[in-house]
Amino acid sequence: MMEGLIARIRAEIGRPARVVATGGLAVLFDEATDIFDAVDPDLTLDGLALLAERAKAS
Repeated sequence: MMEGLIARIRAEIGRPARVVATGGLAVLFDEATDIFDAVDPDLTLDGLALLAERAKAS
């Protein structure tokens, strides 16, 4: 299902696109497919932490 979704998105935008898997289960999905260019289980949490730090500094 993921492969099909990524293929349709790439076809729609008409150019290559990097695919980053995020979340705690990203590693498990990465083992089952080769569509991901990068895997970062903590990307979303790291981004939220960065935003929280910036909000404190304001």
